[in-house]
Amino acid sequence: MINLLEIQPGQTIRLKNGTTAEVVENIGDGIWLNARFESGDEELVFCEDIAALEESKAQ
Repeated sequence: MINLLEIQPGQTIRLKNGTTAEVVENIGDGIWLNARFESGDEELVFCEDIAALEESKAQ
């Protein structure tokens, strides 16, 4: 289970539809994240649409 309250801007999420997005802002309510998709579009992402938190590729 993903704790949305712990997700930080800059982390990458994978949605249930297979797309990935970078977290721009954590709204802080445990339900919504503002994320930027590869297309450059930003939108709010609902917790039920998130499949996983991607591992950091840096390091």
